[in-house]
Amino acid sequence: MDRSPLQMKRLGTVGRYDVLVIGGGITGAAVAYEAASRGYTVALVEKSDFGGATSAATGKLIHGGLRYLKKFDIALVREALRERRILSDIAPNLVYPYPMVLPNPGLLERVGLIAYDLLSFDSGWTRDPSKKIPWHRIIGKKALEKLGLGSLERAIYFYDCIMISPERLTLAFVKSAVACGASVANYTKVERLIFDGRRVVGAEVRDLLASGSADAEDTGGPVYEIRADVVVNAAGPWTQDLLNRTKETETAMPKQRSEGIYLITRKLSDVMTLYVEKHGHFSFAPWRGHSMIGPTEKSYTGPVEDWKLTRESIVEFLDAINSSARLPEKLTLADVKFAYGGLRPLVESEGDTYSASRRSDLHDHAKDGIEGLITAAGGKYTTSRDFAVKIFKAIQKKIGKKAVASISAKEALYACDIDRLPQTGAQARGLTVEQVIEEAKRRHSDFAASTVDYLMRHYGTDTETILDLARSSPAFARVLDADGEIMAQVVFAVRHEMACSLADVFLRRTGLGTLGYPGAEVVQAVADIVAAELSWSPHKKALEIEEITRRLKLPE
Repeated sequence: MDRSPLQMKRLGTVGRYDVLVIGGGITGAAVAYEAASRGYTVALVEKSDFGGATSAATGKLIHGGLRYLKKFDIALVREALRERRILSDIAPNLVYPYPMVLPNPGLLERVGLIAYDLLSFDSGWTRDPSKKIPWHRIIGKKALEKLGLGSLERAIYFYDCIMISPERLTLAFVKSAVACGASVANYTKVERLIFDGRRVVGAEVRDLLASGSADAEDTGGPVYEIRADVVVNAAGPWTQDLLNRTKETETAMPKQRSEGIYLITRKLSDVMTLYVEKHGHFSFAPWRGHSMIGPTEKSYTGPVEDWKLTRESIVEFLDAINSSARLPEKLTLADVKFAYGGLRPLVESEGDTYSASRRSDLHDHAKDGIEGLITAAGGKYTTSRDFAVKIFKAIQKKIGKKAVASISAKEALYACDIDRLPQTGAQARGLTVEQVIEEAKRRHSDFAASTVDYLMRHYGTDTETILDLARSSPAFARVLDADGEIMAQVVFAVRHEMACSLADVFLRRTGLGTLGYPGAEVVQAVADIVAAELSWSPHKKALEIEEITRRLKLPE
């Protein structure tokens, strides 16, 4: 990766590419990286912000999908377990082993965990020895009491992985694509696919930022064409909507989507606890001094644009939690600090959404008589890199252009190679991620240890740039939350990461809003910095403050 993506440029009216990727979620980002790293010219467009929809509505797990064993989907589980190890290697600062408890297991669960361990036979082959995942074990009441779960008699104690920030992991794939030569643009909406006979040759797109709204439904802003040999439709829940905009690609693909929401509450336990029911599962996971509970599993068949998180859905989920989990005290709305959610695209149209396959679906529209178009639907966050490899094989077959060998399973994502920091020589000395972070704390002793720790884990080697920004101005060094996040991250997000709104900053570049509303003082201070960086008018700044305040508070 020779070209630094720190100064990420918006996609201009540039002519032709080998590949146009529509959708900047984790699937689109991974496809753009895979194709660009293998020598193809790539453009990626996203109608809102990178990773802003389904990719952000996640429980943050990188896992093998233990429940898929019930459907004997051995291949999917094995693929996911392999990718779990790979993501630990290529994003070691963002992905970590994570302990879980499965209460009161029966014979089926115990046999399932044995199979799970056997299928993850390579879990110890990690570059960082601290990333190795042990086999499961049965624990009794005494051990459970130490974990704050004294109401349980016995449980299975096992490990998967967690990504501490899905938003920054998605962004790492985007940055890696840019580092390999890709052109990317957020807030760029595809109006329609362009045809030459029965071949898709590109797309007509609208630059929403030029209209000043960044609203995906806005009709303002200039429209221009992007031409490409192959177009990849990776629009997530909007996959069918995109296809149905042109008569040639109208589809009868499944209209069913799965609604999933998560709640952030007061801290309830010190270890993730998994509750499995007939038609769903949810977990309590400790996260940033709070508990993250979710997901729900509910069918949704309406227009994607009409979906929104409601107070009713939060209350409904609280009722399900209180009736299923053995909590010392029932949860109420007063315990909920924040809630978020989204729609998951499914490749099946009927039946229980919980039982629907999470297998990715690659559809080459040549089967329908349309050349130059590939739709990538379904799938899991964990297997997105491998899905991208499969998509690239289909792209290469269509274009016939020679490609270099894939690096995506071997090389660290952009800024994630903290074990190669020249200041530490960590790789040569065999240091773990934790040891590298401790060295960074000593090296940057002019900042709080919590700040350096947070930055190293979330920004990797970009930590140095952010700390230099903080040293340049007392205002940029201001600490904004209990995790040690600083104002320099806000400046970095705007100058180097294409953040265009307060929502981008609070929800997808930093963690300032992911625990809910941080207070009027922090919102105002961040808005002042962003407004100055982006030359907002007082009216524009007021609108942004109003919108982010609404987003970070529970729905009325």
